[in-house]
Amino acid sequence: MYNLIIRPLLFRIDPEKVHRMLLDWLKLYRYLLPVRACVRSCYKVSEPFSYGNLCFKNRVGLSAGFDKNAETFDELADFGFGFLELGTVTPDSQPGNPSPRIFRLVEDESLISRTGFNNCGIDAVLEHIRKYRKHSYVLGVNINKNPLSTGEQVIKDFERVFTSLYDSVDYFTLNWGSIDNDLFIKVLENLTAFRQVANKRCSIFIKLPADIDEKALDMVISLAYKYSIEGFIATGPTMNRVGLHRTDAKQLEKIGNGGVSGRGIGKKSQKVVRYLSEHTDRHFLIIGAGGIMTEEDAAEMISQGADMVQIYSSFIYSGPSIVHKIGKKLKNKSI
Repeated sequence: MYNLIIRPLLFRIDPEKVHRMLLDWLKLYRYLLPVRACVRSCYKVSEPFSYGNLCFKNRVGLSAGFDKNAETFDELADFGFGFLELGTVTPDSQPGNPSPRIFRLVEDESLISRTGFNNCGIDAVLEHIRKYRKHSYVLGVNINKNPLSTGEQVIKDFERVFTSLYDSVDYFTLNWGSIDNDLFIKVLENLTAFRQVANKRCSIFIKLPADIDEKALDMVISLAYKYSIEGFIATGPTMNRVGLHRTDAKQLEKIGNGGVSGRGIGKKSQKVVRYLSEHTDRHFLIIGAGGIMTEEDAAEMISQGADMVQIYSSFIYSGPSIVHKIGKKLKNKSI
């Protein structure tokens, strides 16, 4: 029904307007308690998976970007996610880039996005988490600096978000390449120092870009060992458009810049996952993300060395049932 009726109707509307509509619908769904109980039962996939202090219901997660402001994560968890990632969250609220800034490439099952850091800031996010988190799942948050911050202020920005949300989430994600490498190292030093004196151990993951080369990967792996980072998310979008085989070149030129997610990433994410698996002796949690549009894609990502997967574009293109399908596929694969 989703692919035949609902998706064609939704795809006639601007992507960001549809996204806002979905969040509003989920807010209404929040109060339909009997319906929610039924949905949780129907979509449930139980495959407990533990890493360190994190205990996941299953190996399927929602990537950052869908619920940037922590508005509907509890409702989204009903559809079978074992973990969900909020954000990206910055210290202060940000409008992001001018619209339009999200573009569907339907024939390539991909998205091009240049949203920027649009979010409501840590104070509102923290309030939402405390108010809406009701059920059991692993909750993470992708964090970053305010866009105009430079130098030492970058380190202070990360510290502010990290310390404010530390007691309310289970893990943090930092995006490699979003700030200067030297500043990134100082951020890791600072956050690691805070963790050493905190009462609760909160995990830190590094999210890698799809276009990262092996030299940079070796550097990140070295830093992960040094600062006791728990895992990697591989990968974010690609800036390369060679994987977009069906979209007209003139349409791409008209869209302009932006990162490609979905099928258009191709095998880039799998390649990074495989490299991490082969060069870290399974020391870190590896979460495969990018290009996972079907349950077969998820199984292939696991075969390359990922422990878990994150999805976003497939949730848009295939609807909420894809979470259950992937969860069942991975559960059967592990038996």
